[in-house]
Amino acid sequence: MKPPKGELTPEEYCIPPNFHTMPEFKETIKFWQQCAVVQYSERDMKVPSRPSCVSDHTKCPKTSRPAKEIKELFKFLKSLNKQATKRTGQYLKQLEKKEAKEFKRQNLLNQIHTIEAQMNEELRSSRKFTDRQELFSQKYMYGSKLGEKVPRKNALILIEQSDVQGAWVDETKDEIIKFINGVLEPECETLNLAMFSGAAVTTWCPQFQSKTDPKKGLADALKWLNKQVSAKNCNSQSFPPDWQAVISKFTGEGQMMPWRIFICCSRAPENGKQEIIDLVTDLRATSDSPAKGEPTLPINIVSFDPNIVGDDQEKDFFEAVAGPDGSFLIDTSAEDLVALDKMLKAVQVKKKQLDKLNKKLDKMEDLSEKVAEDRELLQMQIALNTMITNEMEICDWAMKNEEQPPEPDI
Repeated sequence: MKPPKGELTPEEYCIPPNFHTMPEFKETIKFWQQCAVVQYSERDMKVPSRPSCVSDHTKCPKTSRPAKEIKELFKFLKSLNKQATKRTGQYLKQLEKKEAKEFKRQNLLNQIHTIEAQMNEELRSSRKFTDRQELFSQKYMYGSKLGEKVPRKNALILIEQSDVQGAWVDETKDEIIKFINGVLEPECETLNLAMFSGAAVTTWCPQFQSKTDPKKGLADALKWLNKQVSAKNCNSQSFPPDWQAVISKFTGEGQMMPWRIFICCSRAPENGKQEIIDLVTDLRATSDSPAKGEPTLPINIVSFDPNIVGDDQEKDFFEAVAGPDGSFLIDTSAEDLVALDKMLKAVQVKKKQLDKLNKKLDKMEDLSEKVAEDRELLQMQIALNTMITNEMEICDWAMKNEEQPPEPDI
């Protein structure tokens, strides 16, 4: 046997490869390489003798050999088997070493696959979330939740002034500014803005004002909005605001009836809901239509409190106030953006983990092919070792079952 130099190759087999094609070894090596199994298609194979069948004359015809020759052969096979067993252990150790490294690499690949799957799942969840909540819907990115249509004149925008509404001041101003610039400005001629609280109603102008007025036009309305709608002003007023007072102020006797009202609020008042509904219902029943084809006192309402989502009582109240020609919508964009941010941060954390694992993977060598080659080498070495062991056992049986010469005739 050749001494190993570096990694073991076929040249270090206990029986060198150049002997494998010899007629004496070819079929025998193949037999042991197949784990002593003869396939049906190879049923004519010459199966080598084994210790279990050497005593059967039909399976293993006996021949006489000198005892000295058998003993020398046994001694040689015993030494060769000892070396072959040692060499088998070396092949096994070489394979186990590479398998351990490849096992670590496969575990790392599984971790990368798992994190990638989690990232993709979280990204899919975030996309479904944004689609469900219409966070980046074009009609809300460029339009307004207050509606896409406005009357030809006398549009009234009401903003709740309370400590509860103060949590969504920025969202409220953003929604109204988009509504004024994108929807109201091109079509409506006159408008008015007002803030209502439990103590008072603060208006931009006493009456509806023309949008083209050089002093009190849209530019002044937006200036008033930015100044009045602030967290400081809202936090100074307690919840709930007086809904009946603000509706009565703009629909009372001697007042020019608004053609449509747009309300930004937090949630419904805790008490007096039915009185508010009765007031609005009575006004619709007793008031005339402001113009031909225009509904009577329709109200578009946007609520900013996410806690009322799924509350049927809140929904019934706002839909009754909005009327058949109005609309009601809950704006949860602030909370939705926070939730989406958490989702994306979770993805970001996993992305950093993935980058670290990929850097670690780049430093590891792919040993999958070498492991497969070493398995084949070990399998062949085991087959050769088994063949030598079998031959040694046959020699051992032969020595133990030596036939004595017949006694001489006397």
